[in-house]
Amino acid sequence: MMYKKLLEYLTPMLGEATANNLLKHYCARLSLSEDSISPANLPDLARAMSPMLAVWLGSAGASQVAEEIAHIGEGVVSR
Repeated sequence: MMYKKLLEYLTPMLGEATANNLLKHYCARLSLSEDSISPANLPDLARAMSPMLAVWLGSAGASQVAEEIAHIGEGVVSR
């Protein structure tokens, strides 16, 4: 499940509760259910989350994380 992969990826950086809340919020904004996230949705989800990620990770960190989220479905991200 893509939601679980995203949560596992974001948790070390944001903590589980924050990562979960962030994902739920942006899934709702994009009208996605947790179960319906597919690799095709990841670039849009990453772009939407980027400004909020910058609050915690700074601009450069948010850009890097957003880029990695956009490609997490391809199996190329290893954090």
